[in-house]
Formats: sequence, C-alpha cells, structure tokens
Amino acid sequence: MIESSISEDNLKSKALVKSRLIRAIEALSLMQKSEGNFEGELSSSTFPSCAVAWIQLIKDEIPEESLIKWFIDHQSENGAWGLDTANQTNPNSTLFVRLILEESNKRENEIDLEQLIARIPEYQQNLGLVKLAYASLDRFDWEKLSIPKNAIPLIKVVKYLSQFPILRNVLKPPRHKLPPVDLFNTSLFEEFFIAEQHTLVPVFILIELNTTNRIEVINSLVEWLKSRVLGDGSWFRVNYITALSVLALIEVNRIHPDDSEIPIFINKGMDWLKSTKNQDGGYREAINLNVWDTALSIITLTDVDELPPDKSELIQNAAQWLVDHQNQDGGWAFSGMKDSTLPSDADDTALGTLALIRSKLSSDESNSSVDQGINWLLDNQGSDGSWSTYQPGIGDVGCVSITSHAIEALLAYEDNHESINRGIHWLQRAINSDGYWDDLWLAKRTYGTACAIVALVKAGFEDVQEITKGVRWLEQNQNADGGWGEDMFGNPTESTIEQTAWSTYALLSIDNDNLSAQKGIQYIIENQHENGTWKDSCVGIYWEIIGGYSDPIYASVFPILALNEYLRGKE
Repeated sequence: MIESSISEDNLKSKALVKSRLIRAIEALSLMQKSEGNFEGELSSSTFPSCAVAWIQLIKDEIPEESLIKWFIDHQSENGAWGLDTANQTNPNSTLFVRLILEESNKRENEIDLEQLIARIPEYQQNLGLVKLAYASLDRFDWEKLSIPKNAIPLIKVVKYLSQFPILRNVLKPPRHKLPPVDLFNTSLFEEFFIAEQHTLVPVFILIELNTTNRIEVINSLVEWLKSRVLGDGSWFRVNYITALSVLALIEVNRIHPDDSEIPIFINKGMDWLKSTKNQDGGYREAINLNVWDTALSIITLTDVDELPPDKSELIQNAAQWLVDHQNQDGGWAFSGMKDSTLPSDADDTALGTLALIRSKLSSDESNSSVDQGINWLLDNQGSDGSWSTYQPGIGDVGCVSITSHAIEALLAYEDNHESINRGIHWLQRAINSDGYWDDLWLAKRTYGTACAIVALVKAGFEDVQEITKGVRWLEQNQNADGGWGEDMFGNPTESTIEQTAWSTYALLSIDNDNLSAQKGIQYIIENQHENGTWKDSCVGIYWEIIGGYSDPIYASVFPILALNEYLRGKE
C-alpha cells in the first residue's frame, strides 16, 4: 500500500486527492477487454466448487487435485468452511465440503485427507440441498428429502402472505426439506423466482428418479430443462444451477438412455462449468457480470469532471459493446450474450441505459437502445412503484438499489416523472425504522442506504426526513478506522473499500464537509495500492445458501466516484 500520514490539512489538498483519482482511473482502464467491455474475475465460492467436485464423484472420478487443494487452503482454524472468501464459518458449506473430501478419500485420492477430515466439526444437517448431495452418494434417505405433496396448499398460503413486507422475514419457506415434485405441475411453480425455478427442476428430476420414478413426470421435467439451456451450454449462466442440471441429466441418461440429445447437453454443460474455474483452483458462481461491470465503469468514468482526454475512446468502445449486447426485448442481462437467451433484469437494464445516456455515444443505434431500455423499465415497474430483479410479482420483490438505479436512468432521460415519483415514494416507504435501507444484491445495509440517498438527492428530495435518518445511520455505523463494513446478513465486519466508498459517496452528495465522509476519504486514500487499485472484498451477494463474491471492478469504480465527488465539492 502507499504509505502516507495524512493530516487534516493535507487531506483537503485537491492535488493529493486528484493524483490518487488519476491513478485509480488508469488502473480501471486496464480492466477493459479488447472487445470493449469491462470484466472483473469473480472470486471462488464453496458451493460452486463443491458442485463441480460432486459431478466428478457421481461420474466415478476423483476430483481434480487443484480443487482439493482449494478446499484445504480455505479450511478455517476451527476446521470449518465459509460460503465464500469472507470465510465466516457456515455449517452447510462445511457439511458439503466434508462430503466431497470423505468421498474423495474413499477413492484413493493422492492427497492424504485423514487429518484434515478429523478436524472438521460436527454439524446437524438442516439444508435440503446439502441433504440432496448426501442422498445422491447413498448417505441420506431419498424419501426424507421432501415435504409431503399435500402441503402444497400450505405453501401457496405462505407464498401469498410473504408478499407483505411485515411477514416476509417471519414466513420463510423451510430450508431443511425440499418442496414436493408435484409442485412443478401447479400454477404456484410459475410464481417462484426465476432462479428458484431453475434450481428446483433438476432437483425434482433427481428426487423423482430415486423415488416414484414416474416416466411422464420425468419427461416433463427434462423437457423443461432442455428448453432452458442457453446458447453456451449453461443454465442461467450460473455454476450451481448448471451443475444441478448436468447432474440430473447424467442420472436420466443412466436410467433412461434413449434420448440422444442428453449426452450433448451434458458435455456442453461440463465444458461451460470448466470455464468458471479460477486460477486458485476453486470455482466461481457466475462466469462473469460483464454487463454490470461495463455499465458501472462507463457511469463512473463519465462522472469524473476532469477525465484524461485519452479515455474518451475507451468509453465509446464500452458503450458500443453494451449496444451490441442488448437483448431483443430492450433490456440487458447480467452477462452479455448476443442471442438474447439469458433474460433481461432491471438492474442491468437501468445501469446499461444510464451508461449509454452518459456516454453520449452518437448513433441512431445507440439512441434506439436507450429508448428501448427506458421502455423496458417502464413496462417492468411494479404496481407499488418499485423495480424488482426480473418480473414484478412473479416470485420477485422490490429492491432498493435496483429501484434507485431505475430512477437515475429515468432522470437522465428527462421524462416519465410519474414513474420516477412512484419509485421515490416506494423508497421512502422502504426505509427501516432504524434508518437504513436493506438491499438484495450487494452487502447490504450500507449499499441499500447509499443507493437510496443518492437517488433521492438526484431526484431533488434532499430535505426529506428519510435522508436525515439514512445519513444518521451511516454516521453511527462507521468503523473506528473511518471505513464501513458488514457481511451479507448485515452484521458489522472490518471495513471494506467498496462499502466505505459508496457510503462516503452518499454522504458527500448531501454535504461535502460531512465529518464521516472526510474520514471515509482518508480511509480510501490510505488503503490505495501503488498501482492505483484497492483490495477487493466479498461484498457481492447471490443467495444466503451460496454466499457472495468479490469483483475487482467494484473496488475501483466506487472509490473513483467518492474521490471525484469530494473534489467536486472543493471547487
């Protein structure tokens, strides 16, 4: 890191902050790919790594040595594993790894695992998806995996009641058992979140094959699975979902080997899974988030008031890449695919649209892309005024950061004030009584609060009481070192550069002389590396059972925004 003892007077020096900003811009520029997009390599996670090893075991193979070493390297001092690189002990991850290591050891793995296995603490199995892995290797009873099918009406009642925020955290579905296979044939299945559907179908196939084995049900599930495979051979471009799908098809092919397409799907799926392997030997959950990374980078660079002239072409190339990877429905998916097979989501569409507006890419094609993106956002705004990840009301809930980003895109388009105001009013209602906003996709209260404050300020609502509460909450939750940090569940942790930067940026948008913001800027400067980067941390969230990820793009764009906002206020 750059060693510096920064006094309050030096901190206020524009020259110091500007030099650090220029250095950070250069570092971000190096993350642009030759095709024009920005893309950071996501960190490895435990469940995706276990999922690949699971497939290898089912195929009577020994998991690759580099993967076994990844598990060894990431065992904590207490003998357990976490969900992700944050490595906070998680019983479900630990049970999953234990299964992989014990089964690998049975198959005469070259690495001696006895002592490592002996250190693993004992935990009770309380997650249906982990029990599924144990059942597939003859270590759990298939008949005990699912709740009875006569419970489907109860699931429907719980699903309905959970749409109300006050009941959502109380009425969570049971995690220790999986839904019954017969849920697939109900209208309720269509109301599940899209990622839940993609997870449950291969799970249902595996359960059905090992219980009642109804051919017509298996065929129906397999056809659903085959119809959702993407052009690159994956399912949803997500490791765990793809791994489950490949496992299901391996078992179908073994028991009912009359479908000549299935081996092709298996091989393509396996090839795709290999592409999610990182250099550290582990596997990441998604192949990339290049649309989000590209849009964030454009938005960040165009926000810089004194951008070096040689960066203009960089922005234009990135903007053209976004145009080229827009889906046919006018939205953007989280990962760029030109065949539109990966569904559009509201966050990537909002940021993609905002990035194109900010890039000022001059072409009829770009203008059309912007119009289509705005129309997609308008069509997918929920009846309550919020934006959810995919389709509002279809197994989805309003999201603070996504709603904030959609509002910013609509503001930049300079139209649709009614939709903007509906979104603003939803944000005002979504604040927690303690003064923070919870988010779904990044960690967590700091991100939700920062996004909501920025959106409210940009929409001209600087004086509302929600901003006052949000600012107070950020100030009260700042760490002693001047940064902010929390895990995916909202628990305080050591400071991270990403959470410090977006919290600082939000506070600066209200008051450039805010004392907490000044401490945040000092933290950002003191923790910058010589090459202009910062240490990335695990702040990205997938699901509570998968964990999160780090992305070096995040550790660049958010500090740049904060440093530039600080300089802007000193003009």
